[in-house]
Amino acid sequence: MSGYNNFHVTEDNQGVTTVSLDVPGRPMNVLTIEVLAELEQIVHDLENTNNVKLVLFQSEKESGFLSGADVESLQSFCSGAEAVRAIEAGQTLFQRIEWLPMPTVAVIHGPCLGGGLELALACDYRVARDNSSTKIGLPEIKLGLIPGWGGTQRLPKQVGLSNALSMILTGKHLSADQALQMGLVHRSISPEHWQLGVQQFVDDVLAGRIEDPQTRRPKWRRMMESTRLGQRMAFRLASESIARQSQHYPALAAAVKATRKGMDAGPGGFLCERDEFVDLLATPTCRHLLGIFLAQQKARKLATWAPDVGQVIHQTPIRRVAVIGAGAMGAGIGQLAAVRGYDVVLKEINEQAAQAGQRRIEKLVDDLAKRKNWGSKERSELMSRIAVDCDDQVLADCDLVIEAVVEQMEVKKSVFQMLEDITMPTSILTSNTSSLSVTEMACVTSRGSHVAGLHFFNPVHRMELVEVVRGEETDDETLARLVNFVKALGKTPVVTADSPGFLVNRVLFPYLGEAVRMVGEGGDVAEIDRQVRRFGMPMGPLELLDQVGIDVAYHVAHSLAETLPGVESVARTLSAMVDARQLGKKTQCGFYRYGRGKSRSVADLPLTTRARTSPNPSHFLDDSLTPIQRRLIYPMLAEAVRCHEQHVVDQPWAIDLAVVLGTGFAPHRGGPLHLIDTIGAKSVAANLAALHAHFGDRFSVPDELTEMSALGEAYFIPSERLPTQTTSS
Repeated sequence: MSGYNNFHVTEDNQGVTTVSLDVPGRPMNVLTIEVLAELEQIVHDLENTNNVKLVLFQSEKESGFLSGADVESLQSFCSGAEAVRAIEAGQTLFQRIEWLPMPTVAVIHGPCLGGGLELALACDYRVARDNSSTKIGLPEIKLGLIPGWGGTQRLPKQVGLSNALSMILTGKHLSADQALQMGLVHRSISPEHWQLGVQQFVDDVLAGRIEDPQTRRPKWRRMMESTRLGQRMAFRLASESIARQSQHYPALAAAVKATRKGMDAGPGGFLCERDEFVDLLATPTCRHLLGIFLAQQKARKLATWAPDVGQVIHQTPIRRVAVIGAGAMGAGIGQLAAVRGYDVVLKEINEQAAQAGQRRIEKLVDDLAKRKNWGSKERSELMSRIAVDCDDQVLADCDLVIEAVVEQMEVKKSVFQMLEDITMPTSILTSNTSSLSVTEMACVTSRGSHVAGLHFFNPVHRMELVEVVRGEETDDETLARLVNFVKALGKTPVVTADSPGFLVNRVLFPYLGEAVRMVGEGGDVAEIDRQVRRFGMPMGPLELLDQVGIDVAYHVAHSLAETLPGVESVARTLSAMVDARQLGKKTQCGFYRYGRGKSRSVADLPLTTRARTSPNPSHFLDDSLTPIQRRLIYPMLAEAVRCHEQHVVDQPWAIDLAVVLGTGFAPHRGGPLHLIDTIGAKSVAANLAALHAHFGDRFSVPDELTEMSALGEAYFIPSERLPTQTTSS
């Protein structure tokens, strides 16, 4: 067994064959057509040999086991029939692995996701390395799909129906220890004993000493899920949990259907899984979610933003990071950088503030340790990389400084003046500002080429996006180093021009401002939020304002006053709320009043009600939106067009990606520019014109949209569309 491009196959004197995967030219192993063809040949050889006692499937890449199928290949299918053939080929191949006459073991480290886990499930046994990089799961639901190579069929048999449905419907990842407790893997092995531990497991398999991992699950649950009544209860609970989202995400109901069919005897479950997968591949939701995934992969490539200066990241690496200000954002940024291996110093204005920052950091680390199930050793190692101080001199040897102080230009300028005198000439100076001019901050230094913005979003540990703001003098080398730093933090960078509000806040604020106006006109706070959630947003605009903070929103409004028409009235409303200390969740009162737990009620607001008639519905072309949704969403669409028109971000895919990641814009719709394509530029322009006639200049039609409407153009070419469905379930 030799001569493979993607595999290395060896045999030892115990009769153990090791099949090692190493896809050339890829940072992570993926299942391509070539990989599957070679694996099929290896399986064929194993089916026809008599001297192999056990087979190990493993990865030769330190980056991980197998991250699943090559997502880009999904967009290459020319027809539904071609997709059917690909799913059937994978199902058949994994079934042959399950039927191999000798024991098979999947040796898992790092990511084992999607098709990677489906391959592992086809093996008789699984072991996993117990460290933070190991992630085991079926994330297909996040792409608008379901597992297609047996995941919906084999996972319930391994971990139980309720656990399997939870994993499939959420796409969540398990650590090695979590997978062990669930019965998904047979053994979790510490990194220190990894090689010896795998060899011991092989010896135990050959000697017949392996216990059934399902015994780790509670006996009552195993007994319950073995009955028809228990299974019906599990499916009912799963169906109830997805009821609200199924309209926008059809993969949820498809996953339940395929899993339910798999509980019956015979091949019907695999056929159902195949048909549901192929049908989902043709849906707009899948097309949009796949587009977001591929855009995210593109944004994380340095060559996308700095194609000619890649070597600089190796010549002048960032190792030591300083954060000015240890408030909620500063502490979050500092903790994240430390988790990713950077030495971090948090600088505060005085000893009292430094002590408060130290407590904030300790709480963040404690919360992380609980989520990761860390012991005292891991917690201590992380804390050892973070220092909190009030002495300016701790900044002297930092490669990167991130200013995260109050959102006031004069304060930020004073910080940059101090940094100019203390830091090394080669140090990069950045601001975490959400809307202020980075170029203006750079004016107080003599190193404009080394000044930029790094706009993180709150909460730092959850939000995927970081806007890398290029000032007028920021050079390519600085940009490359910052993009690489953001990528190293595990975040997604999008480079923007230095324009008020940059991209995300500029697109977001017209939507938030319109919601504030609607409340001022007597609109129902709860109904406004409810309508937007039905559109597909994770929360409504007024809920979001409470989450962000009314004071933060006021500062953004103030900075955008010269860019967006009509912002002054919204700023006055927000200012009145700030004066009344209705700052949102941080003061337990904003648009809502918050009680214990999740309880809340609409608050009394310091607003002047100005009743206003609504536009006549007959004035609008069909766009599938309600009047409330249209009035709130169209300002985002128009501003996204203007950001493209004015080169805040040049690429339409990057605008949509940033708005989805930064605002939660309904992912199944693909982003604001994709939504314009879906509705049609002509209809959007006509509806904006009708809103403009009723509400004024803030709904004016962008020139670019007018031109696209006249020419029948779209932002994204039709070839992005995936094959139409050819199967029926």
